[in-house]
Amino acid sequence: MFTLGVKGIKELVSVREAVSRLAKVLAKIELDVEEVEVLEAYGRVLASDVVALVDHPGFDRSAVDGYAVVSSDTYSASMFNPAELEVVEAPAIGPGKARPVSTGEPLPSGADAVVMEEDVKRVGGKILVYKPVAQGSNVSRRGEDFARGEVLVRAGTVLDFRKIPIIYASGHSTVRVFRKLRVGVVTVGSEVVEPGPDTASLGRGRVFNSTAYVVLSYLRRLPFIEARYYGVVPDDLGLLADFAARALALNDVVVTTGGTGPGEGDLVYDLVETRGAWVFRGVAMRPGRPTSASVIDGKPVLHLSGFPLAAWVGLEGVFRPAMVEALGLKGFSNQVVYAKLTRRLPNQAGYTTFVRSTLTGVGGLPLVEPFMLRGSGLLRSLAETNSYIRLEEGSEGFEEGEVVPVYLDWP
Repeated sequence: MFTLGVKGIKELVSVREAVSRLAKVLAKIELDVEEVEVLEAYGRVLASDVVALVDHPGFDRSAVDGYAVVSSDTYSASMFNPAELEVVEAPAIGPGKARPVSTGEPLPSGADAVVMEEDVKRVGGKILVYKPVAQGSNVSRRGEDFARGEVLVRAGTVLDFRKIPIIYASGHSTVRVFRKLRVGVVTVGSEVVEPGPDTASLGRGRVFNSTAYVVLSYLRRLPFIEARYYGVVPDDLGLLADFAARALALNDVVVTTGGTGPGEGDLVYDLVETRGAWVFRGVAMRPGRPTSASVIDGKPVLHLSGFPLAAWVGLEGVFRPAMVEALGLKGFSNQVVYAKLTRRLPNQAGYTTFVRSTLTGVGGLPLVEPFMLRGSGLLRSLAETNSYIRLEEGSEGFEEGEVVPVYLDWP
């Protein structure tokens, strides 16, 4: 931790400590359980385990197009000495018999293998088998995929295209999911202007709002979150308190952007001091050092920097892992690849640093190019990259040519 002599920030907590503290607060949120159609549950968080109601497949079936046979009839088959079998259409076969089957078709009684169509030659009412098959060859056994009573998807899983089909196949038409987490977003700052027809030209010191839309876009990618925007509140403590109270009354979590700095005009500190209590004030990470969290009116509030990139770091580095821990989310992590660094990347001692990057390369080891322009407000660092590199607080950095882990942006 670092001790700082600026307004409200006495010491910076580590990223790990910030995640842990915020997770404990988020874990107190009570989310009701809803039962919904499986397809409508895409992106939602499963509230209870899904258990298979049936075996899948429900019968022994052919895995290929070909002929169901008794495997021992084929053991001596070869290109020069094919096994000769009689073709029948009966529901059961015995030695010396074969029946045509298609992929997915139930295996006839008495058969224990399927010989592929390309390994036989049809001659009238017989087939010549040129390749032996072992017992069970080209057969999907009953319950081979999953068995009745087996847990297929665990509670806490974020349902996606990989999970939806197996839930249907196991016999379920509905699932129990948690209701969406409601997150309200408030922008703080008299200098912030919303884009529109009346703001074609900005006065000195005014900026179009972008940070709130970093936050809203980030949150709205998550179907289990309902993100609501409450607009811009000027630097007035009374107005800020009113905005916060309205957002807190309607949401589980509130996120503020801006007003988190150490200056006397930054009012988030004053709001928390008069209305709530700090969970942590400042994090040892770059960018995003002012990232903070509090509890106001009994609800968690995440305070992010007014600079876009720093706000993204607060969400990616602190809020998302805290949410994963608090809600017990499964299957909700970034894909990590390893790539060769195109330039040296130093770190500041004691800080966890997040560097936006671009992953390139086709075949072989990919390359990763850090976006090195300075500044926590640079929007191009988000718009023109597809990944990021994380330098932990104990790391001095990476050298050019070093192979490093790269975190891909999730869709």
